[in-house]
Amino acid sequence: MSTRSKYPALCLSAAVLSPLPAFSQTPTEPASKTLDEVVVTASRVQEAKREVSSNITIITAADIKASTATSVADLMVQQGFHVVTVGDSSNAQIRGMGSLSMANELENTVLILLNGRRVGMSNLALAGLANVERVEIIRGPSAVQYGSSAMGGVINVITKRGEAGKPFASVEVGFGSDALQRQKIALGGAANGFDFAFGGTHSSRDDMTIEGGRRWHHTEVGRNHDYNLDLGYTFAKNHRLGINLNQAEIKSELVQSLYFPTAADGIRPGSENTPNRPYYDLHKRNTNTALSYTGSTDSKALDWLLSYSFGRDEQKTTDPVNGAFNSGKSIIDNKMFNAQLNYHTSLFTISGGVDRYKYELPSVYSYASYTNKMAMEDTGAYLTGKLRLLDERLIFSAGLRYDRYENSSAVMDTKKDSHTGGSVGVSYLPHDWLKLRANYADGFKAPSPQQVGGDGPYYFLANASLKPEESKTWEFGGDINWNHVNASLTYFHSDWQNKIIGVYDPAATCPGFYCYQYQNLKKAVIAGFEGSLSWDAGKAFKQNYSLKPYASFTWLTTRKSKDRSQFINGSDDTLPNTPRWMASYGIDYAHPGLKIKSRLNANYYGKTLTQDFSGTVSMPPGDSYFARPSGTVVNWSLEKELVDFGDQYGKLTLRTEVNNLFDGKNEMWWNYPGQGRNFYVGLRYDFF
Repeated sequence: MSTRSKYPALCLSAAVLSPLPAFSQTPTEPASKTLDEVVVTASRVQEAKREVSSNITIITAADIKASTATSVADLMVQQGFHVVTVGDSSNAQIRGMGSLSMANELENTVLILLNGRRVGMSNLALAGLANVERVEIIRGPSAVQYGSSAMGGVINVITKRGEAGKPFASVEVGFGSDALQRQKIALGGAANGFDFAFGGTHSSRDDMTIEGGRRWHHTEVGRNHDYNLDLGYTFAKNHRLGINLNQAEIKSELVQSLYFPTAADGIRPGSENTPNRPYYDLHKRNTNTALSYTGSTDSKALDWLLSYSFGRDEQKTTDPVNGAFNSGKSIIDNKMFNAQLNYHTSLFTISGGVDRYKYELPSVYSYASYTNKMAMEDTGAYLTGKLRLLDERLIFSAGLRYDRYENSSAVMDTKKDSHTGGSVGVSYLPHDWLKLRANYADGFKAPSPQQVGGDGPYYFLANASLKPEESKTWEFGGDINWNHVNASLTYFHSDWQNKIIGVYDPAATCPGFYCYQYQNLKKAVIAGFEGSLSWDAGKAFKQNYSLKPYASFTWLTTRKSKDRSQFINGSDDTLPNTPRWMASYGIDYAHPGLKIKSRLNANYYGKTLTQDFSGTVSMPPGDSYFARPSGTVVNWSLEKELVDFGDQYGKLTLRTEVNNLFDGKNEMWWNYPGQGRNFYVGLRYDFF
């Protein structure tokens, strides 16, 4: 979300941080070994971050606990990514790629995973944090590892797993602005070979208050909950059978922005939102069940994985006034199978596997009493390798993947196609605290059944000649971890071919008022820089507290369409919905003696070319583009330990938050404002 602040973003930093104690002469703690963190997303096998040649962001359990985030969408914003929230949907971009208009997984170019598997999810608002161990974000194409829809990057949400001798439990209850109520629970442990971990959240909120204390009607979130349960049994030392259950659901209201007022209702676009403004009831639900078996030899030189999962992503829209005319639902059933074998030595690692994805879409268009059953199947095989030289200071990596997919629909013949792509990379560590890296990767996204087959047609016409999106991306960068300084800088350049866009067809006639068709934008280029910097000044100066300023950013130096045959925005060839600047910055403060933690975080978005969906400038709505202003939103949180019951009984903590601190305008999408200044107060009990 974006706001316009009337004050410098961090002008209150001195006020919100507790007074700093005098310098003390405590010993220097060792710098965190961020380059040695273990990651699994980059190559689908455990490896040290120091070996990864692409740019990766790891949001740890400590980061999650310290932030004001209530979902993965909030975490992404705090890391400087572009996230647009409309009603109960939050969609993310990485490097200018990723749908921001409530697209499903098949139509997105940023892939969301849960524990390394697809769950059919593209809405990050459905990804809660109660049972999350960490989030790994790969910036740039990962098609070699994961196939279609991973052009912009991968967001892998990794849940906790119970461990023997380390039981945990946490309960939080709180309230906040606009009648917010929030409850959270997490618990887990292991014994006698069995392990379990469970996490769940539930929240609700009335219509929100926006900038200046105005009530914005029909923005109620009646129910927002998510649950994750992980169960496992380990036998014969190195073998584990597991089951993971995940469910998330949101029910809310959303004002109809695509609405043409009449004199009879007295409403005009841009006027004060009123209770009688037309709105939708929204219901979104994602469920997934995964069965897995992992094993390895005693020496751990050879390990393997088998997994099968099935689930459903469902979106239902109801117009309580006009009923069936303006209501509908979309269902995507998914079934996923993966088999992978990995072989490790000190010199090299080889990994190979097979994926089988099947999506079934019994799409229902209630307004037309029309059902169009569609399906997509994709079978992929991949092989990746890593070679370590010069005492593991020079690491080469490479990968190759082949996908064979097909789309089918009641209104078209089965369309089959294939894609072969690769990646190569190198990491060089001249010092333990410095990594230089370069990477090349192919990106790929198959067209979805809806994009190929249309919707009957009602709004979208079929296009059997639609080609898959492809990209070729080069990136060069470096990472530093020295004397409590962590820094990263990357330059990337992506040549994007056959980008799939919806184009208005004025010559066609459709029952749904306007006709569109998905077509290929022949060429586009996205390039720029992304970086991060943090420094723990308290630890660097041998203090017993932590005082860490930090910042991260993405700067798109190039975001151009190279296809002048397609109308995007008149004479300008700038790609829409891709802000030039995205940044996050702030200060973390923690004092173990005072038992407090505080974070001040600011999120900034630059100007963005976006569409006018109000219908006030042109007909049909969406033909007109305008530059949405830049702005900053500032959030502050404070935790204070109230009671420590000892190692056996846990502790009680008070948590407070003030979000949108300066009450700036908070509108990332035309006519869908976000909350103004709001607060949250909660009590949390932790047992470890």
